Amino acid sequence: MANATQQAIRSIIRRSQLTPQKKLNILTFCTHERYEQNLCKTGHNFYSIIQGKTWNKDFGLIPNNYHEIDVLPWHIPFDLILCHTSCDRLTTAKKIQSMYNIPIIRHTHVLPDVRYNTDNQIYSFNSIDVEHNSFISNYNRSAWSCVGENTSFIEHGIDCNFWADSSNDKEERDNVCISVVNQWPDRDWCCGWELWKETVGFSEQTMQSSLPVRVLGDSPGLSEPAPSIEALRDSYRASSIFLNTSLHSPVPTVLMEAMASGCAIVSTNNCMIPEIITHGENGLLADTADELRASCQYLLNNPDEARKLGQNAQDTIQEKYNLERFVYNWNELFFETIDNYRK
Repeated sequence: MANATQQAIRSIIRRSQLTPQKKLNILTFCTHERYEQNLCKTGHNFYSIIQGKTWNKDFGLIPNNYHEIDVLPWHIPFDLILCHTSCDRLTTAKKIQSMYNIPIIRHTHVLPDVRYNTDNQIYSFNSIDVEHNSFISNYNRSAWSCVGENTSFIEHGIDCNFWADSSNDKEERDNVCISVVNQWPDRDWCCGWELWKETVGFSEQTMQSSLPVRVLGDSPGLSEPAPSIEALRDSYRASSIFLNTSLHSPVPTVLMEAMASGCAIVSTNNCMIPEIITHGENGLLADTADELRASCQYLLNNPDEARKLGQNAQDTIQEKYNLERFVYNWNELFFETIDNYRK
């Protein structure tokens, strides 16, 4: 009982600290621009160490509280290090930790790579100690066999005010299946390029498909990325169906963006997707190309059903994956990790 009371008191104290005046200085690494845009909504100062990757402005403007650096600014009192997934970045983070005596949060977006020995990957992952391991989903955490008190998961947050089509008027939408993937042919093992081709009847010789499709993403010879994040949003809003054929992705961010934009979802049934999509309620799930194709065709032929599923998908994001919850959970984790480290 005493421990529970102490935890409750600490939580109240932390929440009282979560004010615009209490800003942390966080060292990090650029990994996913749209995710980091959302992280910046916590109000803290993020200093991104340039290590082979800089901010891609095609995914949005750099927030005012996000700073790219190539030299550590010694005059800034850093509070913690947020390291995204990569082992080489974690090596750098451990060296910096020894200089500043601050905690590390390792936030893992990916799953073990099934093309290689997953047991070795899991062993290597868990052999490196950090103050806290966070993940983008419980499925993701389980895949890395990471257990213990200093682990947690924070599910994606979507800025519903930006993505949502408040009118949700699908009568104005094009009756097409949109997909958004970068380097698709080269990432068949995780993004399901061959599965998509079979589903929509796509021919690489004629560049034509038997289903009406719209493809966005940096895939040379196939598609171009949207010129801006606003253009991507408008493409979702102009499409009746979002088709996802991913095979090994913990949480396809584009799927959640499409949901927030009111698209009816047709998706593979793997990884964390069935935790987000309930078949027949806020989307349609399938296991084979024939099933995916039949689901797309059904919604193309039944726009009222597509409209209903799209509205339910949008409601799911607004209720369970909104940005406010995401920001609150990250702030809780930041202050709790610092608090535990200083004990």
